Amino acid sequence: MELLRYDAENVNAFSTTNLAEIKKNIHAGEVNWINVNSLHDVKLIEQVGREFGIHNLTLEDIAHVGHQPKMEEYEDYLFLTLKMIKPHKEDEHFYVEHISFVLKQDLLISFQEYEGDPFDYIRDRINNGLGKARGRGPDYLLFLLVDAIVDQYLVAIESVSNQIAALEMDILENPGDYVVNRIIDLKKMVTSLRKIILPVRDSLRDITTGETDFIDDSFFNYYNDVYDHLKQIVEHLDNHRESLTSLMEFYMSRISMQMNKVMQTLTIIATIFIPLTFLAGIYGMNFQYMPELAWKWSYPLLLAVMLVVGIVMYIYMRRKKWF
Repeated sequence: MELLRYDAENVNAFSTTNLAEIKKNIHAGEVNWINVNSLHDVKLIEQVGREFGIHNLTLEDIAHVGHQPKMEEYEDYLFLTLKMIKPHKEDEHFYVEHISFVLKQDLLISFQEYEGDPFDYIRDRINNGLGKARGRGPDYLLFLLVDAIVDQYLVAIESVSNQIAALEMDILENPGDYVVNRIIDLKKMVTSLRKIILPVRDSLRDITTGETDFIDDSFFNYYNDVYDHLKQIVEHLDNHRESLTSLMEFYMSRISMQMNKVMQTLTIIATIFIPLTFLAGIYGMNFQYMPELAWKWSYPLLLAVMLVVGIVMYIYMRRKKWF
């Protein structure tokens, strides 16, 4: 666990596994940010819940990593749970991490599934006295943390956009059998991101409408800005989903056109050889009385006739623009 305590003049940081030590260093009138780095220690979460008066239902939502993002307001605290997206280092996929916030008077508690987060620059700015956080309360700190998470959403959306653009070029220049699987993978990714981000947008809507008493009225514009970003992200995801559907249709049309060209070529070849096969079939019969078979020029003449027929049919189909 980590405790970052600050006000306009001072900042102090503590890191310990002892909750009693954390609670001892909490000061009223200052902003106290407690960060719990593991959701797998159920006993620790229950202990934090008892010490800070967090409802059992809230603790269940905190520990349940598969829970959908939501916001709930209790009598003495505001609860917000959402998903944090981290890029995968080895490929273009993402880690999804469950994170929850409990906002109380002078106190913000964050529960992370794993260590590591995109909040380091916020800690640095608080420690160095940069920005506006040092002169404001935990509700403004919550905005900064949520904004940092939404920035990660934007990074994920940009990555998906780049992957779709690259796939479009592949389909135009060198379509392969992998395209269908790639489109399906991207559609799954877009759908997963939408399931993660859409509930966050809906949760923040309640804050932007001023329906909570735990956020100062002067900060509603900040939360509204994050809400606008989330609306744009959801719109981008909807557009990406439509683009992928269009890409699938375009790819299938392109494959169909290629098949049609192959069938056209085969049909033209077959059409040219039909009369030639007819002639060859006639003179391949074993009738005894076929007088032209005794003529010494019959074989080259038949070849010449077959060649002329083939050329004439080729010229005819070219003039008809069949190919």
